[in-house]
Amino acid sequence: MKKLSVSALALVAALVAAPFAAHADTTPGWYAGAGFGATFDNDPTIYAPTTTRRTAEEERANLDLLGNVGFAWDNGLRLEGEYFHNQSNVKSVEAAPTGAGGHLSNNTLFGNVFYDCNMGSMFTPYVGAGVGPDFANVKSVGANGVGYLRGDTTTLGYQGIVGVSAQLDDNWAVTADYRYVGSTDPKVDSTIRGQGRVENDSHNLLVGIRYSFGGAEAVPAHSVAAPMLAPAAGAQPVLAPVPQSFMVFFDFNKSTLTPEAKRIIASAAQEFKKGHYVKIVTTGHTDTVGTAAYNLKLSDRRAKAVEAELKKLGVSVKNIKESGVGKEGLLVPTADGVREAQNRRAEIVLSK
Repeated sequence: MKKLSVSALALVAALVAAPFAAHADTTPGWYAGAGFGATFDNDPTIYAPTTTRRTAEEERANLDLLGNVGFAWDNGLRLEGEYFHNQSNVKSVEAAPTGAGGHLSNNTLFGNVFYDCNMGSMFTPYVGAGVGPDFANVKSVGANGVGYLRGDTTTLGYQGIVGVSAQLDDNWAVTADYRYVGSTDPKVDSTIRGQGRVENDSHNLLVGIRYSFGGAEAVPAHSVAAPMLAPAAGAQPVLAPVPQSFMVFFDFNKSTLTPEAKRIIASAAQEFKKGHYVKIVTTGHTDTVGTAAYNLKLSDRRAKAVEAELKKLGVSVKNIKESGVGKEGLLVPTADGVREAQNRRAEIVLSK
């Protein structure tokens, strides 16, 4: 239980250290991760060469280790390859003389598939499953008088996973999950004669850290109000009022307002109040990475984020109209699938 307590404390410490205005959702693209935790075994049945069934009592907590590399899509799907290690230590064997012991260790290469339930917050629940070869080592599992099972064998491993990740920024996330891990029963030689097998499944609690290589590139150095064109010398005055416009930018795949964006929105709110404007239109945009449907939702979240900030600054909701247009209306024209920081924006237009 001490290992589990340390794991839980590590996760809590990471979450407390993270800025609470953390970025939302899983970052798309390639990632790598690592984790550790504890194995809580069922008391497995040992099948001796004589087909005698004996229940073994396991040590209650043993260390798990894992490492993985994967790819995340913006629709919530993730695929990854994973190395997973755990071990079960035998404490006693039912109705056996003294000398019980040994362990069963697993080194499994899983191919995993996950679905991230993106909630638009720093927390993302996920479910997953995996399958792959399990390189099992059975070392002296048994007891005096009933014989021991020993040897290496390869079986089919499988796992089911449910967990939650916390996205600390565009690149780093911490994870916590429960895994049911098992395999077909390893069959190895017995010290008495013939072969025997051991049930091989366990309950596992793990915490980990993940680094996404697809984090946001730098946003433009300054988010500024769009410049007003001065009338040429001698030109006739414009009869219709000229709308005033502002522009704010976002990190890749995010709708969180940066401090610079909030400063620009504050300027827009101040201009609205002193300039006798009657309407503010906020329009969210994205770059061309991702599907049209996903980007439409992302652009709408960006427009809503600007609207919410304007409301906080005292602008009446009846004066605001917000909408998202996805990857339409690019500020910098690009091909599909291209990251362009200046296209990840929201435009704020004041009109009379």
